[in-house]
Amino acid sequence: MIEIIVNGTRTTIPNGLNIIEAIKALEYKGEGFALALNGTFVALSTYETTMVRDNDSIEILAPVQGG
Repeated sequence: MIEIIVNGTRTTIPNGLNIIEAIKALEYKGEGFALALNGTFVALSTYETTMVRDNDSIEILAPVQGG
């Protein structure tokens, strides 16, 4: 298990997960979101090859509507 920070909250997930697997492990149900890993935007096309490591910080950003 590794410790990561998700939207400011420390949590644990299994070691060796990519972004897609980490989102599933976190049971995140939102759709149409952007994701930053350690402050850097991660393109959807690289989720499968981007690994989550111990003490990483993930920010999941949902779209905001308004005007």
